[in-house]
Amino acid sequence: MAELAVVRRYARALYQSAHRKGAVDQVEEDLKSIDQVLRQVPRLVRALRAPTLGAARKQELMRRAFATRVGDLTLRFLTLVVDRRREDILTDVYAEFHRLANEARNILPVRVTSATVLSDAERDALARAVAQRTGKRPVLEVSIDPSLIGGVILRMGDTMIDGSVRTRLEQLRQRLLAGRPV
Repeated sequence: MAELAVVRRYARALYQSAHRKGAVDQVEEDLKSIDQVLRQVPRLVRALRAPTLGAARKQELMRRAFATRVGDLTLRFLTLVVDRRREDILTDVYAEFHRLANEARNILPVRVTSATVLSDAERDALARAVAQRTGKRPVLEVSIDPSLIGGVILRMGDTMIDGSVRTRLEQLRQRLLAGRPV
């Protein structure tokens, strides 16, 4: 991963430019497309990071790979990144741009891990509780892990709330082993 401060600085500058032009959604889609291509074609990533290739050659690679897939602002951003020899940020900039866009939209991505499939009513109740607590509009991404036994684990950015039965049983076990009262 590229240095986080550098990724944030470039993503923020791109976000501000896209916001001024009213192109945040378009640039976000462009970056998503670029991210997918870079994940599917590791040779392109290696070529972009190769110190033996000059900036002009790398820019030509970027134009050939992305000129028909992305808008003008995004293409200019890619050219700038190559000019500044910051090609290493390209694999991380989409995630940071997406985070900035979600923040501006007041959207909070929430990863929910549940022991069983949640009903629509449970999902709605969970979303309401998160919205009330955070003041943001949660977007739930639910996955199932039967080893939790029951309950849920929520991950919102750097915050984790573990309400699983598995964790409660483990905490109870630790207290009993330590001789502390239950």
